[in-house]
Parts: sequence; structure tokens; C-alpha cells
Amino acid sequence: MHMHDSNLLQTITRISGPSGAKRAGAGTWYNDTTMNKTVISLVCCAALSAMLSACDSKTSANEKNFGAAVTRYLDKKGDLCLDPVKWPVDVYETDLRQQKMYPDGVAGRMAALEAAGMARGEETELPGIFVDGKPSGAKVKVRRYTMTDAAKPWLSKDPAQPSRLCWGRKSLDKVVRWAEPAKAGDHEESSVIYTYRLSNVAPWARKPQVKEAFTVLGRTVDGERTQQEKLYVKLTPQGWEALGLNN
Repeated sequence: MHMHDSNLLQTITRISGPSGAKRAGAGTWYNDTTMNKTVISLVCCAALSAMLSACDSKTSANEKNFGAAVTRYLDKKGDLCLDPVKWPVDVYETDLRQQKMYPDGVAGRMAALEAAGMARGEETELPGIFVDGKPSGAKVKVRRYTMTDAAKPWLSKDPAQPSRLCWGRKSLDKVVRWAEPAKAGDHEESSVIYTYRLSNVAPWARKPQVKEAFTVLGRTVDGERTQQEKLYVKLTPQGWEALGLNN
């Protein structure tokens, strides 16, 4: 190629731009490949943003939202209490004889509370009564249990159940898994499997005799962070909510 031919080629290149390029403005060139990559990047970013927004929605079925539903449920219904007791409690000789065989019977439970300092027992006699409710004229020996002052700080704050001894509180440890949401009438439902933590546990609730006498308490104390529980939830306009939360 002659020198003047080379100079002419460079001049043409400066005027027309590189091969396959288009003029975008004064002194600026772009080609189709660069433009396509830019468009694809913008589309991908928009799609990713939409996906992230959907995942962050309160109505999405994910660990965060189900964890929030379990937490709200336990905040409201996480108190752990024994069954209501109508004091004083009279334990008859028949029950006392079966205490070793049935440690979770009434005799075993009262004995466990007495050993833990929550109750006090004493021997007494009551008038005997026939099956039809009429006095028999005989005396019946019983062991009568009354609540001690040490138990009063553990009484339920619920005015509807003032005689319940409460021993701790549950809170969420972690969500393990959940069922795929399914249609149930006019809404969707699911079930959440989770583990729990315990707080404010009464020292007497960890005593072996108490755990043996009150089996639910025993399983709950020993199952902290390992025992899995299930909570049924439903989808509302505000997000996932435990069934029976407001009952």
C-alpha cells in the first residue's frame, strides 16, 4: 500500500467510525454488541430487584415471615404454667398408696410440689360420704395440701386463671421447616416446625421429682432447643398469623 493510500484509510476510519459502529453523538461511537449488553444488564437488574422485593413481602412464604408469626404467637401465649389447682388439695389414702406406681398422679404431683417448697401437706380427717352423696358417719383420712408463700410469686397474672403456677416462658429458637402453603377456604394456610428457647424458668421446675410428676413440664424443660413443635398459620393481608392467635 502506498503512503497516500494509508493516510486515506485512516481518514475514512475517523469519519465513519470503527467497523460495525454507529455514531451516538459528536466524537462518540457505539456498536450493537455494546448496546445489547447494556439492555440485557438493565433488564436483569430490574428482574432481580422485582424478585428481591417479592421475597421481602410480608405475605411471602419464607423463614423470616414464618419466624415473625411464631414470635408473635409466643409473645402472646408463651407462658408455661401447670394445670389449674383448686386449693386446698385433698389426697386420699387410695391415691397415696398408688403414688409410687403413678408418680404423675395427684399424690405424686402434690408430693413433688411439697418437696419443691410450693405446697405444704398435713394429715387430717374428713367426714365420709357415700356414693349417693349422703354422709356415711365415718371419718376418712386425707393428706391436705395448701399453697405456701414461696409459691405466690409464681401464680399466673391472668385473672381468669389465678390458681395456676407458672414456671417459665417460651420464645422462638429457630424455624426448622414449613409446609407448602395450600388454599383453605378464602385464604392460604401452612404449618411451621420450630424449636424454642426457655426464659424465666423457676428453679423448682428443673427439679427431677417435679419433672417426673408433671410430664409436660419435664419434656418441655429437657427439650429446649431440640424438641420440635408445630404451629398452624394462615395468610392475612398483613402477613402470616398463627391460627387461634386472638382466641
